[in-house]
Amino acid sequence: MRTFCNIITDGMLDYLVAIYELSETHDRISTSVLAQKMDVSSAAASSMAKRLTETGHVVRSTRTGIQLTAQGRQAALQLLRRHRLLEVFLIEVMGFTWDQVKAEAMRLEHAISAEFEKRMEVLCNFPTHCPHGDPVPSEDGRILSENLVSLADLEPGQSGELRRVANHNAPMLRYLSQMNLIPGYRVRVLNVEPFDGPTIVQVEDSSPQDDPGGLVKIIGRSLAKCLFVKLTEQPAA
Repeated sequence: MRTFCNIITDGMLDYLVAIYELSETHDRISTSVLAQKMDVSSAAASSMAKRLTETGHVVRSTRTGIQLTAQGRQAALQLLRRHRLLEVFLIEVMGFTWDQVKAEAMRLEHAISAEFEKRMEVLCNFPTHCPHGDPVPSEDGRILSENLVSLADLEPGQSGELRRVANHNAPMLRYLSQMNLIPGYRVRVLNVEPFDGPTIVQVEDSSPQDDPGGLVKIIGRSLAKCLFVKLTEQPAA
């Protein structure tokens, strides 16, 4: 049986991953949205979408836009699995920081072998999530679904564990590290300013005895939209 890398090119795989990621936040993926995601012209995105349609990896229509087929989704998840395992490996074994691993993983994800991928997984003790909180797909294409809520949607009194950072922009990740806004930390919303104002939160380590009071942070709305929380407590009625 041929592997996905023998079926389509690396560039086509990158597009499939982009479509998968866009499908998590968009009901309909247009050519212009895909072009913006890939930082290419609309003509280039349209040409690639046509090519992926011909190979059976996507379907397109005016009503539903660009959608992955089962074959396209499987190929996208295989590459995402490799990328996210690389991110964990680069931090745990190579000593990179979480703001550095995305670029490094993108350089390596098309080059490593399936055996290298398996050994990374074993060496890193079968990680379930990448350093940014995204789930690592299983080898057969299953992916963990979590009920997470954007910090921007929380109300005063709600709290939970920060589980995922949706934006992997390196300067933003460095800023989040300085703020202790990283997966594993707990946050409690103290106040939300009106008129699209900032969210004021108390941030605590996963070990409350080490940080009993927590730190109060002011988070702009655009940043809060990138942070996803597993709720652990609802405000009193």
